[in-house]
Amino acid sequence: MQKPAEGHNSYRVPMARVCARLEAAGIDLGSCRALEFFAREGDWHTTTYASKVAELDAWEIDPSCEAALRKNLPDACIRIGDSFEFATQREFASQFDLIVYDNPQMFFGSCNQYCEHFEALSTLPNLMKPQAAVVFNVNRKPFDYDKWPRWQARRRQFYECPDAAQLTPEFVMDFYGWHFNRLGLTTRLAFLEPRHLSHVDYFFARLEKKGTAGIRASRAPERLQGRPDFRATNPKNSR
Repeated sequence: MQKPAEGHNSYRVPMARVCARLEAAGIDLGSCRALEFFAREGDWHTTTYASKVAELDAWEIDPSCEAALRKNLPDACIRIGDSFEFATQREFASQFDLIVYDNPQMFFGSCNQYCEHFEALSTLPNLMKPQAAVVFNVNRKPFDYDKWPRWQARRRQFYECPDAAQLTPEFVMDFYGWHFNRLGLTTRLAFLEPRHLSHVDYFFARLEKKGTAGIRASRAPERLQGRPDFRATNPKNSR
């Protein structure tokens, strides 16, 4: 694909490190059909990997972003509309080798019905090929978290823990391995890559579909429910 316009460097550098790690792990980006689920104007991290993949689809709900999106990603297949609705359509079933969720923080959607990547990850089993890679944002230490009690409650619900103000890397790796298993996916490779100071990391996973027989626990495993690693690194939980 043609090299697109340059974007925000602070967002491009962490994604460049992710791409380097993928290639070092033997993942051929040049053969991938990729999806940017929350594309915005395409000038953040998407410009970093757009020229490396075989095909790129970019979905964005805001029509005011379309002109810039087409300028920044001239070779991408761009669709303006609700990504969650696109994800249910038959034409996109089992189509993607790489899915990137550059998810917003806190709540979003017409009725604030979505939060972070929590609901978006449920689209993975439909969108991905039998084997695929996923990249998304994990907010390990939310900024100004104390000001948003509803956000705190939603994070506690999703992570099934009493306090999700600071998530250790160990907890994050264990939790998402379990979460993908619940979605019927086996994790073959996973890592975290720092994105923004101590707050946000990229989470990468190479996944494989395993069918409904592989879906097991509806709750987190015992070693996650107790959170000993989490409590040890969280002063709020050690009092």
